Amino acid sequence: MYLIVNLGLKSIRMIVFNSSGSCLYSDSLPVHTSLQGDKVEQDVVEWKSLLFRLLDGLEAKTKFIPQIENITCTTSSSCFFGYDENMEPITKALMVSDKRSSEEVTFIKENLSFIEEVNGESLSCTDSSSIPKLLWYKNNLPKIFKRIKYWLGANEFLNYEFTGEVVTDPLNASKSFYSDKSKDYLKNIFEDISVSPNLLPRVTEIGTTLNLTQKILRSYSFNKHCKYVVTTYDAICAVIGSFSGYKGDICDVSGTVTSVRTLVKKTSKRKKHNEILLRQNIPIIDQELIGCSNNLGGGIIEWYKQTFFHDMGNGAYAAMEDDASKSTPGANGLIFLPYLLGERAPFIDKNIRGSFFGINRDSKRKDFTKAVFESTAFATNSLIELLKNDGIKVEFLSLSGGLARLDLINQIKSDVTNLPVKVIENFESTSLGAFILMRMALGHFSSLNDAVSELVTIRKIIYPNKKNIKVYSEAFSLFKEMTKLNSSISFAHQQFSKKIGKHSSITVNNL
Repeated sequence: MYLIVNLGLKSIRMIVFNSSGSCLYSDSLPVHTSLQGDKVEQDVVEWKSLLFRLLDGLEAKTKFIPQIENITCTTSSSCFFGYDENMEPITKALMVSDKRSSEEVTFIKENLSFIEEVNGESLSCTDSSSIPKLLWYKNNLPKIFKRIKYWLGANEFLNYEFTGEVVTDPLNASKSFYSDKSKDYLKNIFEDISVSPNLLPRVTEIGTTLNLTQKILRSYSFNKHCKYVVTTYDAICAVIGSFSGYKGDICDVSGTVTSVRTLVKKTSKRKKHNEILLRQNIPIIDQELIGCSNNLGGGIIEWYKQTFFHDMGNGAYAAMEDDASKSTPGANGLIFLPYLLGERAPFIDKNIRGSFFGINRDSKRKDFTKAVFESTAFATNSLIELLKNDGIKVEFLSLSGGLARLDLINQIKSDVTNLPVKVIENFESTSLGAFILMRMALGHFSSLNDAVSELVTIRKIIYPNKKNIKVYSEAFSLFKEMTKLNSSISFAHQQFSKKIGKHSSITVNNL
């Protein structure tokens, strides 16, 4: 048996798989997120409490723990927090969508060392990156910054809790100016911004096995031979867990955010460098992953549910799907721009916000719901366009994640992209991908294709509705034009919002 822990933006999950990839046990708890203006934070103390509550539940409800051979964890990336010398968190976790470090981003990107490294390393530095968050603390909360021994992300937090080792993998480290070529952090950049790379975790290869801590072994009935295997962050694992093995597959994994990525041979060449598209080498599967994630995917639907269907409980999603199905393709002329937290892909604009366009006297709730559903497909198609412009072959769209439970959205994505859609059987593609990486590291499969042929199952294939393709092509063009117009006034709107002090703090619940 194998234990996977998945700490996402909205929940922490614990899944036990058997060797054939069947889920024997699953449990989850919601994680609270504080949203206020540019601030997007989670509490590391809560992370720890929830982790051990789930382990307590696994111990109490099953007899699986002594049979677990290996453990791995996967989490959201670019979530940065500080540990003091006692390995206690003394900051909140600044999440990937936290936008307070814009000035630090500009400072780093104007730095000579960064500029010199960009061409050789294809570096990215945005509000979503880790090091600007660290630098924000240094500039704004220097007394706290001086007390910090390590800056870690969510993956490193779980690595430490299970093994006592302050380690990360190369793909997580790449968010902190780690070079896959030199196998080290780019120290010249750190020198120029007066930050020591010693504050960051040691980098070890994906597949590295580590011992569990004595505390874990004393507290729970894990076998003393059980090993922890280092894998990587959720967007990477989710693609592997939804990859059917066919060249030309583009994977859309929509949980809180939407990640659109594909696997390519390492020898493939890019047409040109695009800062937004990430290209990441994964030696253990002998392939590279190319793509990116936006700020919200399923989170758009969650917001709409909480705002307009909050009193319907578990029946909300079915009611929303029924509502949207009664509207026309194109939502009776409504276009929804889903930029509730700004955007980081396919463009970067921290100030842009969501809006409905085209409201008229005939607009009904069903049209608003349909427009929100359609916006998730437009967002996916925008990311696919980046890949096409980069010379990537696109033939199929594989869907997984919580949003793939809604078949109407799956059909809309097929119509908007004009692609056959493969709906993956296991919606927990992130955990499944971490499971596959772990099994490959242990030598259980000779290739990724061997692994996915055994472990990844396609539930259904959806084909584009020819009647809708033209309508959605025109709607998507309008969506992009409206986005440009919205972006042109986003800064003015941000200043207006600051003047009226309109901020909210909400809890993001599980999709």
